[in-house]
Amino acid sequence: MTRKHITQDILTNVLVNSRRRCCICFGLNRDTLLKSGQIAHLDKNSTNGAESNLAFLCFDHHDEYDSTTSQRRNLTAGEVKKFRSELYHTINIAFSQRVHFGVMLTPPADPYAGQYIRLGSDCDSAEISLTPLPDSIEGEKRYFISGFALWGVRREFGPNMGVLEFVGEVDDKGTIGYVRNNGLDNAMTDLQFGNDGSLEVDEQNWVGEYGMNVTFIGSYQRAGFSH
Repeated sequence: MTRKHITQDILTNVLVNSRRRCCICFGLNRDTLLKSGQIAHLDKNSTNGAESNLAFLCFDHHDEYDSTTSQRRNLTAGEVKKFRSELYHTINIAFSQRVHFGVMLTPPADPYAGQYIRLGSDCDSAEISLTPLPDSIEGEKRYFISGFALWGVRREFGPNMGVLEFVGEVDDKGTIGYVRNNGLDNAMTDLQFGNDGSLEVDEQNWVGEYGMNVTFIGSYQRAGFSH
């Protein structure tokens, strides 16, 4: 059977729409890392070069998708097309955000932005920062939330470290919720802001999310903001 050449326009569309992310990696594990890979024919018919029949897959998943086995059920074309649709939708949202260059200054009047320090512990520590997003529309309070936590700062071999990063929006009750699917029970982090510059952080199913014994739970105080 003669292999039909994929046109340059279609090849470009598949690579750009996927940004060279494997849709199976994304669909199964929410893996958004760049991958070395190939264009796969989802119906396994190399003469069908239609864009709807193509997907960018990493080398491992391309080999796995094209192989047959009697021991377990392979991924179906329908599954991969669904993963591809989810990936394209997510990438479209992410890459539609405006990029900010340079140093962002936090407005002094912003009631939430700034750095928060966890209080009341001499064996661990944590900091959380909120940076307002430049692409937020009027009325939104969207922030990039980043955090760094330590457990066991006095341990002989050094502390365990954890990092928290996500984008969230403060609701009308002054809270931000963040849910992560860890494969078992959803791990949830809730941030509750007070009017006095305080922050209360609570988590559910957090064990192991940031490293052994590392958590962001606790009371925080706003340390200040950039001018």
